Amino acid sequence: MSTQKYSTDPSRNLLYAELKMLKHAEPIIVLGKFGDQKEHPLNKTDTVVFRRLKPFNANANETPNITAADFVTSEGVTPTANTISYTDVTSSLSQYAVLFKFSSKAQLLYEDNIPDDMAKLTGETMGEVAELIAYGQVKAGSSVIYANGDTRVGLNTAISLNKLRQAARTLENNRGKKVTTAIKSGPDFGVSSVEEAYIVFIHTDQSSDIRDIAGFTKRVDYGSAIKPVHAREIGAVEEFRFVTSPLFASYLAAGAADDDTMVSAGGSNNDVYPAIVMAESAWGHISLKGHGYTGISPTIIPSNVKDHANPSGMFGFVGADFWLSCVRLNENWLVRIESCSTQL
Repeated sequence: MSTQKYSTDPSRNLLYAELKMLKHAEPIIVLGKFGDQKEHPLNKTDTVVFRRLKPFNANANETPNITAADFVTSEGVTPTANTISYTDVTSSLSQYAVLFKFSSKAQLLYEDNIPDDMAKLTGETMGEVAELIAYGQVKAGSSVIYANGDTRVGLNTAISLNKLRQAARTLENNRGKKVTTAIKSGPDFGVSSVEEAYIVFIHTDQSSDIRDIAGFTKRVDYGSAIKPVHAREIGAVEEFRFVTSPLFASYLAAGAADDDTMVSAGGSNNDVYPAIVMAESAWGHISLKGHGYTGISPTIIPSNVKDHANPSGMFGFVGADFWLSCVRLNENWLVRIESCSTQL
């Protein structure tokens, strides 16, 4: 009996496997499309350094501190020369791995292409892992606004335009720039331009509350002049663009007592949803891109490959490992709005 080997089809080489895994990972990745992207070369330790330029004469919290009178010049006198300074933010790379195992019988006789489906699922799983790592970082920022009151435990209100404007005011006062680029699709590093806006990342449960905000414009009504920043963008209000994901989990039962108006998975207290309002360069990450250890290293071992661990060719493996790092770069440019989600 002839055996279908991975080498029989040229699409089974590792490069194609990497591209295929990325293809299935990218629709899941939302946060990973933004932030400062960094490529980490091989053999350069496990520490990633992101460097940002400090504002001129910055205060302790790195907000600008400029007095116009200090720049007045005198005739015939050379102005005092200034210097610039940087802040280095370091983060350690961690390795993550996804691995599936199949028997030779399953590969040869099962009606579905199990290794092929495993490669697809590998990409989807990697995308979720990477996204959850990023979400854990950005939602832990120190700047927070509550939909009502001043604590999480008292929350019983949905997100509002007023709170979004408050977040924008905070970012503007801290000289946070609107997002103007997104990481392009595909395996290579690089960015593409987008219409400037503050990007707001929300859980899918909050979509209905966002759509109910006065002035909300659906994505389909943008017209040809404005392109969505992400496939999961649902629309815009004023200077805000909303991108959803079911991975942006709420704090279960962390709000006020449930009164049957807000979502409460536990049934005792309202769930609290963090909406992340982001300025440009608020956080940084090693992208799930590129080749070698800066991106995905696929594992494709057909069951017919025999070695000391598999002398009879009884099983094979499909999976991948990757290195990833995410870090907040400037707490002043990242605001979390905590609110509830209206029951439907």
